[in-house]
Amino acid sequence: MEMEQSPISKALALSIRSLVAGLLKINVDPSLPSIVDQWWCPICSIQTEDAPLCPMCQQILLESAEDLPNDDQSKSNVFCYEYTPNDKIINVEGGAHGQRKHVLDNDDTPGLQTLMSLTVRDRRHKHESNAEIIFERIIKHCRRNKQNFVDNQFPPSTRSLGADSFNQYSQWLRISEVTPLSHDDRKLPWTIFSSPKPTDIQQGALGNCWLIAALALISEQPRLLEHILLTKKYNNEGVYLVRICHNGLWKTIIIDDYFPCTKHKYLVFTQAKHRQLYAPLIEKACAKLYGSYTALRGGDMREGLQLLTGVPCEYIDLQPSKNIFDSNLIWTKLLTSCEAKSLIGTASGRNDVSSEEYARVHIHKNHAFSILSACELGDATKRLVLVRDPHSHSNYREEAVTESILKRLRSVNPADSSVGAFWMSWLRFLRYFSSIIISTYNSDDFDIREQCKFTRSSTEHVMTYYLHVPKRTSITISVIHHRQDRKTRSSHSQTFVLCDIDDLKSNSIVGKRKSILIGKQGGHTYWNGSLSAGYYVLIPFSTSFWKNDNSNRDFTVVINSSVQLELTMKTKPATFLSDCLISAAMKNSKKQMNKDVIVYTTSGELGLKMLIVENQSDTHNLMFDVNVQHAKNVRHSRHSGFPFNTHDCIPPRHRQIVFLTEWINRHSESASLNYAYSYSHDKRMSDPKPPIDTSKRDFHSPRAI
Repeated sequence: MEMEQSPISKALALSIRSLVAGLLKINVDPSLPSIVDQWWCPICSIQTEDAPLCPMCQQILLESAEDLPNDDQSKSNVFCYEYTPNDKIINVEGGAHGQRKHVLDNDDTPGLQTLMSLTVRDRRHKHESNAEIIFERIIKHCRRNKQNFVDNQFPPSTRSLGADSFNQYSQWLRISEVTPLSHDDRKLPWTIFSSPKPTDIQQGALGNCWLIAALALISEQPRLLEHILLTKKYNNEGVYLVRICHNGLWKTIIIDDYFPCTKHKYLVFTQAKHRQLYAPLIEKACAKLYGSYTALRGGDMREGLQLLTGVPCEYIDLQPSKNIFDSNLIWTKLLTSCEAKSLIGTASGRNDVSSEEYARVHIHKNHAFSILSACELGDATKRLVLVRDPHSHSNYREEAVTESILKRLRSVNPADSSVGAFWMSWLRFLRYFSSIIISTYNSDDFDIREQCKFTRSSTEHVMTYYLHVPKRTSITISVIHHRQDRKTRSSHSQTFVLCDIDDLKSNSIVGKRKSILIGKQGGHTYWNGSLSAGYYVLIPFSTSFWKNDNSNRDFTVVINSSVQLELTMKTKPATFLSDCLISAAMKNSKKQMNKDVIVYTTSGELGLKMLIVENQSDTHNLMFDVNVQHAKNVRHSRHSGFPFNTHDCIPPRHRQIVFLTEWINRHSESASLNYAYSYSHDKRMSDPKPPIDTSKRDFHSPRAI
């Protein structure tokens, strides 16, 4: 007996059968519109590997059956439901007509999927295989119709330049029509890259040093260019595929070879020195990703490195306002990173150095630079740093760096002879630079990338990520909120909690040995450390999206590790998040003990403050009242507006998250919260204010000790 399909299932199955038929026709009569529609979002022609919807315009993406694992079960799943990348294991049971029946865990919530992390290298190879098929089909179409490729989604017009006007701009030209930069370049053939060096990177008439400095670092290690540039060879049709990591997800972007040029036929923006195309191509792919070249103005090198490598960066503040500054510790970190050949950037623009002084020493203020090397000649008094300006305009000189010292330094790194590179002493470096950025990229690492949404209320189930770590590993966990555009700054705070568990069962006790709480204002939160073998649960959350209609709740979890991990995703009640947070807070917060009462408060440095109360009485309820006297730039987990007063009745031998407040990130404005609390024990019951819906497992529900 056949099971009757719903109208939605029928429509979906019909559309996918049409897709399959269309794919078969492509082999006989290929055409460019068919290829773009089937392989990219038909609106913005951006391909994304990790999400079912196009991140730019929310169009459903369709992928070819050729990319499926070579087994009947996988193909059955895709023809009836969805594409399943071969690194994922779907946690389902079979049903009639291949319908997926969810397996329920002990909380009666659907188990979603289990997946294994991929090596960074394997993920790139997977993308290259897909890109090669797409590339060949578009090339075939262009040759058959005797035309070059023109990208209608990012056309050679002023629309793609953006709102700003550029005096140098005169026309759009194909790269083959561009005037070579030098007489020697005329003799060279066009390549994607042949022998890339930082000196190839020359910024044009666009204030995007954050990207250009990052690209200069990438060119120090040509193998990194291979995972960005999926098209490896110059072609007359002008079709190029570039791989960029946006919002934590790798996206393959197709572009043509038209570029803005001057009236003398020189490139307006990043140059193609020695007729190598990689720098203009990557810059154009980023411009298309964000809508225009103008959209690339201004930024942080951390953003550039993450776009190009897909991993977060460690940020070292050289002018901290609160923390103790240890230059020896920072020097050791820098030296170790240089020896490991990490990608390292730095930025000028200290608050305590005037623009006039920067001009006097020939260092651009508020500018991104690369760090190519660090060296110690004999003792701590002779520490030197090799810095490179992507503008290639810096003319820094230092009397202490004599010719004899330079001779010794060139045996360490000869790059100081290149344009824009200069050695400077460590003390002078600390005088003029405000931060150091170190990329955590490692081509031997494994990674997992999964997209989800922050919850909308204190009763909504949360997505949890169960990790099985087979042996001790270094690990980096990132939670990246999706920005709609580069100029949008996230005003919310976001946090994740990581706890060890006994196994994957829902009734496991969390946080026996390890509980980590990481929070931050803005759109990117990450932690870098190590985990021993065992099971862990990770939960990202942000109460900023409770009680408001902000539709942009998307985020990506990115996990990089030195060993392969297994990850299982499950939805769990909000009270499970409470249990994990309580476990972390009890280990890492301020504790006040009174008779039969313990109050825990977390540090505001997390971008949030959490108040947890424990009733240790065996017989009496705890009446707990909070009176908020002052609140500025904060969001409250139980109130949508000031005043944030609460009353709770906590049963015997229970503890409760009374409230959680998150800081609102507003430029040049601080956040503050002042409150007082009072309590008493009573055998009577009372209702909480505001109400707590314990029947729906509200985040604020009392939890048994």
